[in-house]
Amino acid sequence: MNCEKPDKLSWNLVDDLEKFHIGTSGAVKSSFKGKEALYFEEGGTAVLLKEEINYHSFLLQAEVAIPEDVVAFIGLVFGAKDQSNYELIYVSPGNKGIGEIQYDPYMNGSSTWQIYNGPHYQIDIPFFTGEWTKLTLKVDPDTVSVFVGETTSPQLIIPKVQLGSSIGKIGVWGYLPCYIRNLSILEIPTENNISCAVRKNELDIDFLTEWSVSQPYFNQDDAANFEELAWTKVVVEDNGTINFNRLYSCEKNNVIQAISSFYLPEATQSDMSFGYSDVLRLWVNENEIFKGTWKWDPPNYDGRIRANHTSIRVKWKSGINVVRAEVKNEETVFGWGLALRTGIITDINLS
Repeated sequence: MNCEKPDKLSWNLVDDLEKFHIGTSGAVKSSFKGKEALYFEEGGTAVLLKEEINYHSFLLQAEVAIPEDVVAFIGLVFGAKDQSNYELIYVSPGNKGIGEIQYDPYMNGSSTWQIYNGPHYQIDIPFFTGEWTKLTLKVDPDTVSVFVGETTSPQLIIPKVQLGSSIGKIGVWGYLPCYIRNLSILEIPTENNISCAVRKNELDIDFLTEWSVSQPYFNQDDAANFEELAWTKVVVEDNGTINFNRLYSCEKNNVIQAISSFYLPEATQSDMSFGYSDVLRLWVNENEIFKGTWKWDPPNYDGRIRANHTSIRVKWKSGINVVRAEVKNEETVFGWGLALRTGIITDINLS
């Protein structure tokens, strides 16, 4: 995919770096393979163009590179509301050495890749360290297509951007040693029909989709009196996960309570399954049935939230059943949430 057009806007990220907010990224001017570039040693926060470019549809492109034998992450930012909320897509050689693309929107200062995982949000693709590679995003108001290298077909299509709009500031992002140069943007016509919309995930019937979520708290006094906390009604994401990052910023050891209830005409049993990050306690009708921890700890654990991560046999009663979760945040980044399936394959009435 190529966006070499005479009317594009471009920045080499070296001579014009004053046009960008470096923020806390630590990005500096450097060079790689004889080409000047912007270098991230550690990073993990966005470098945003100070000027806001309000294109609804556009091609966003840059050249990216990661040194040989390094696992790092380098990507492009768009739709940024501020330094804490922006759309992000990056490439990496991946822990498996295959290469991957990851969609990772930042919400309230936290990445969310543990929430947005699976074929709608990530894919393995060839990506080689030690050389320069083009990264191109074709951004429309609701969707984005990703091209790595010279391919003319998208390797990943994100069917729905999570911050609601493509409009906002653009920029670059890197984590661990990586380089980026020659950022450009080109306005394009907006397509009326986005074929990838059919890829939106349709949830199975047994997902609990409506929850009440408490305000975050730290101490045991609040835990003992959780009903007195402020509560917000939420609906799960397209993939069935409650995204706490959408509601609150992360602080280490923050705890949230989440409650969902439903009606059954008669008692039954099922295999309830769930996924979470980071630390979970789980009750059914005020009987505690699970305690566990699931976090990023490579290469053995990725901390991604998958609804089939853990399964427990549960006895449900006739009448109102209540599922209550206590979810603690320890990582402060990567994603904070819960996805739960009751295992009941008939319609239930959420109460």
